[in-house]
Amino acid sequence: MNQEFKNYLAVSWDQVLSDEKEIINLLTKLNIPCIKNIVTVSREYTNDNRLIMLLEANNVNAKTFRFIIDATPGIPTWQQVINATYDHGNPSDIKIILYGEDYADFSFDLPAGGLYDISNLVRHINKCGGKTYLVKGIDYTATCQKILIPYVVEEKPEDVDIDANVMFPSKLDVQKAEFWTGYYLPQWCAEPDGSDDDIINDWEPGYSLSFDLSTKAFWNDEGFFIDLRGEAGSAAIKWIWANQKHLFHDAYPDCSIELRSADDEPYAISVKIVDIPIGELIQMGPRDKWEYGELVYSEEHKFVSVAEEAIDDYKKETKASNVSAAVNP
Repeated sequence: MNQEFKNYLAVSWDQVLSDEKEIINLLTKLNIPCIKNIVTVSREYTNDNRLIMLLEANNVNAKTFRFIIDATPGIPTWQQVINATYDHGNPSDIKIILYGEDYADFSFDLPAGGLYDISNLVRHINKCGGKTYLVKGIDYTATCQKILIPYVVEEKPEDVDIDANVMFPSKLDVQKAEFWTGYYLPQWCAEPDGSDDDIINDWEPGYSLSFDLSTKAFWNDEGFFIDLRGEAGSAAIKWIWANQKHLFHDAYPDCSIELRSADDEPYAISVKIVDIPIGELIQMGPRDKWEYGELVYSEEHKFVSVAEEAIDDYKKETKASNVSAAVNP
């Protein structure tokens, strides 16, 4: 970030939480009482127009609390939660995600987020014992000067009970979920089904097909794959691999295609579509993630079409074999 842009951001944010009274008002709204001796440890700005504040304060027992406030004039984002939970805010006792808009029109340059997804994410973290608040309270003037507006607390730790069965997600878990939920799922013009969705673990799409077969799309350290899967030793998988694997080679001439086995029993035909590890994907900017989300959506439909053609051929072969067996017992 060049100094001129940094100076612009500093000026554009200078009316937001710039004095102790404003900070106390925010903490009071969050029912965090008896805070005094507030010290602003740092006040930084990011390239995507966010304000990040690290604070320390004491309660009446002289115990020191550490806070992070990650603020944006736009929608709440996965990146804000990741930063407040695992990066700048990792050592903080209390994390506050402050934002301005519930939703925004789609743009390749905007990061994934929005009130629905981020509420679910914050609720999941708080069920694991997190102390994260999601608060609407930022607006801006015609000159792009950020200002505070009356706070609306959308999520707070007291809204949920700590669930011993819900594991605190790793940073990588959340980054993977950001891609699948934030950048892939909108390709369907869809969102999770309800507020209790497991937003961390219910990703990586797939389709159920005939003969107990299904597809599974996933991204790991080796790249992006789509599998046609069955039970270990699946007769359908064995037949398709022996007789119709050319359909997959024709559809994916430049891709690695293999038969996956467990305990020497074939269970999946796997196509490696993108040779980019998950660790590289999650570090990309919003535009690249949106494009790869679109690619996944396109490729899984293409893969299902190929798989269904192979399954139809297997169905015909099975029917012909059954007829032959009936005629020639």
